[in-house]
Amino acid sequence: MNRRDFVKLTALSAGSAMGGGKLLRGALAPAAPAAPSAPLIGVATAAEPLSRPNLGQLLDDVQKRTGANAFFPFIYSHIEERAGVSPPGFRGGNYAIPHMQYYKDTILTYEDMRGPEFGDKDLLALAIAASKPRGIKTFAWIIEDNRRPQIPHWEQLYEIDFHGRRTDRHPSGPCNNNPYYRGYLLGLVEDYTRSYDIDGLMWGSERQGGLFNALGAYHNGAKADPGKATCFCEFCQKKGRAKGIDVERARLGFGEIEKYVRAGRAGHRPRDGYFTAFWRILLNYPELLAWENLWVTSRHEMQGELYRRIKSIKPTLPVGWHIWHNVSFSPFHRAEENYAEMTAFSDFIRPVLYSNCAGERTHSFMQSVHQNILGDGPPDEMLEVLYRQLNYRGEAPYGRVAATGLSADYVERETRRAVTGVAGSATQVWPGIDIDVPVAPGSSHCTPESVRETVKAVFRGGGQGVLLSRNFLEMKPENLNAAGSAVRELGLTPPTPA
Repeated sequence: MNRRDFVKLTALSAGSAMGGGKLLRGALAPAAPAAPSAPLIGVATAAEPLSRPNLGQLLDDVQKRTGANAFFPFIYSHIEERAGVSPPGFRGGNYAIPHMQYYKDTILTYEDMRGPEFGDKDLLALAIAASKPRGIKTFAWIIEDNRRPQIPHWEQLYEIDFHGRRTDRHPSGPCNNNPYYRGYLLGLVEDYTRSYDIDGLMWGSERQGGLFNALGAYHNGAKADPGKATCFCEFCQKKGRAKGIDVERARLGFGEIEKYVRAGRAGHRPRDGYFTAFWRILLNYPELLAWENLWVTSRHEMQGELYRRIKSIKPTLPVGWHIWHNVSFSPFHRAEENYAEMTAFSDFIRPVLYSNCAGERTHSFMQSVHQNILGDGPPDEMLEVLYRQLNYRGEAPYGRVAATGLSADYVERETRRAVTGVAGSATQVWPGIDIDVPVAPGSSHCTPESVRETVKAVFRGGGQGVLLSRNFLEMKPENLNAAGSAVRELGLTPPTPA
């Protein structure tokens, strides 16, 4: 690549990253939903409770404990814990009823999508029927699965790594540029919007582009195969070439990153240090950053398409996004999820601010990147560098962070960062806080006091709502009570006394 081509490629990538949100904002002209009369107090849940005959009593109990005015069920998932059941031969899928007139642009069939675990029950309809008389809003929550369903048509929707292999699990997933995946998602949100009297819709994707997946720059990333970086399917290659990216040079660059990561994991420190070696690869293969930018902008473009489709049907329906916890650990992922640019297609954002399990996740993230890009000093020192990059003052050191978790101050800071990021727009910030998310033995566990303090931290940081997460089935009654206690003390939406 000569210098003129290098400058052209770099300018193209920068222009896409810097200007993409402005272009989307002009195209979307979003209609702001009606402002809520009170802060949102939401509870996330697996699908299973929606199937219970006593769903109304359960909602009454949750509302008394927490002051909840919104319910966020995982209404489409092929993952057992999101369904809330794990029978032999579990399939998962859509726990509402697919109306097939909306799925003409995908190869998925009714059988590919419909979840069979609860018979012929329409769990979304049941949730709405039980919630509305109680003044509880129902938000359909769609989140990408962390592994590919073992259903034949789904395979064709998943990404292909730079070695040409079809992927089947995190950190890869369905391809954002695959027209059949987009057709499925657009059909799904249209189906939910037209067929059900939902009060909002939230979509989530816990993924990032191939470059930082190859580095393992996420919690549990040290276990990932750096050769599985994506996506090089026919659709991504075509789009990349149209943007002036040399696809083969990008592929060669990923090969160099794979060798770099494997050498670091084997304990072979580069002659000039880990960061210098990484930067040298980027200088030699600027296509790596262009390919990363292609992945990120493609995902945001898809979110814009989903937003437009929903708004074309029901302009006042709130539409928002689950923001992967990785923005709390990775400055690289944080740079890619620019909240200011996301206001172009967001009525609300729900950043994951799980302070308790963040301890072991921070430790795991540091273990992974300490084998490569942050490997030039001892892990305790490099974690302090990371804390400074992320503006986390006074958090626990490397040797203790898993056992203590992150603080309520982290929740407040990250809420305020999000609120500042969307300032000047109608986009609201509803952080998710963790209540009894499973952690490894020896790691920090939630207490009533920690839950109470994190709820308060959200509102100190300027949040307009809070989502008690990640799954109602995991939550202990005393910790739900503590969330409600904080709501009452703040004078937000007082629940009926138990």
